[in-house]
Amino acid sequence: MDNLLIYLLLLLAIMAGWFLGRLRFRSKSVVISRNTEDIFHDYFVGLNYLLNDEPDEAIDTFIKALEINNESVETHLALGALLRRRGKVDRAIKVHQTLLARQGQDKSLFDSTRLELALDYITAGLLDRAERLLKEILQDSKDSGEVRPKALKQLVKIYQTEKEWEKALDYIQQLLVGQQHGMDSELRSIAAHYCCELAESLLKQQQMRRAQEQIRRAFTFDRKHVRSSLILAKLEQQLGNSRAAIKELLRILRNYPVFSASVLELWNEWFEKNTQSEELETLLTEQLINTPDAIVIQHLARLVQLKHGDEESMQFLEAHFQKHPSLQCMVSLLDLHITRTDGTVGDDLSRVREQLAALLEKKYRYQCNHCGYESRKLYWLCPSCLNWDKICPVSEEKS
Repeated sequence: MDNLLIYLLLLLAIMAGWFLGRLRFRSKSVVISRNTEDIFHDYFVGLNYLLNDEPDEAIDTFIKALEINNESVETHLALGALLRRRGKVDRAIKVHQTLLARQGQDKSLFDSTRLELALDYITAGLLDRAERLLKEILQDSKDSGEVRPKALKQLVKIYQTEKEWEKALDYIQQLLVGQQHGMDSELRSIAAHYCCELAESLLKQQQMRRAQEQIRRAFTFDRKHVRSSLILAKLEQQLGNSRAAIKELLRILRNYPVFSASVLELWNEWFEKNTQSEELETLLTEQLINTPDAIVIQHLARLVQLKHGDEESMQFLEAHFQKHPSLQCMVSLLDLHITRTDGTVGDDLSRVREQLAALLEKKYRYQCNHCGYESRKLYWLCPSCLNWDKICPVSEEKS
């Protein structure tokens, strides 16, 4: 893919050089004849580098051959971006700084160059330099419809990296004010995540009311935000509002069954002995019919056990295990059998149970549907590709 892009850039550079040469030929025929010969010599040298699989040398040759002027700035920008993608950040910075030093550049191209240089700085980890440059772009480009949103997005990424959530929210709100991004559901979800980060930090400090304010703020961005709902349930539980916490968990389970594992973990932690929620049992039964899930089967088996005893719970598990075998169901079945078995057989079952549980513990429970990153815990921000809301639970059958 990189080589294809280089070939396209080469073609563009040759066309630009030829065109500029033709323009100057009319006034300086002798000088241009010599310069054109030099330029085409450099192009053929660059082509030779490409054919010998030396793209970095080819890029350097093209940059050297192509004179900087208003007609060639975009080509230089593309070559600088290509250097950055290839990991040659220091050289990309040099290209973009050279462009910025040129006087009389068109305003839009000047802003584009500053933006590319800011991206170089971000890639190099020089976030303070990138931040200053992006703020300069915003200050000088208040009416720009193209560069300003891109600069805002990069500032949001910088503050996200530095975990400065309030600053990130400030700039993402500026993005949402514009017509282009005002209804962007992805941006609104990200803004809600920033509020959740602030809420979780406040929860650790036992500042419940302020955490509630952040969750309410999150819902102004995205009322259907799952993470915000989970935190709200935790808040209600910690404040002693068990009924409100149950209501929120049921709402998540009803609207977002893919997160049933997270909901049921909290349910087991808070309301393990609560057998009065007929709505929960109904929801789980409906979900089991639509999409068989080992976690749902396990939880329903626990409800059956609490209501009707071990025998009926075992029958329930065995019936579903025959239809949808899973390690989770097998471990639950063994737990019930072990309590009813003594002696050597009981010891053997315990050892088998321990081995299966260890195997189950090693299995990945979540996967990013953007980059494929796998983990045993739920991350709202993928640690690999740094995208929000891409990591989802993986059913045992697919893991």
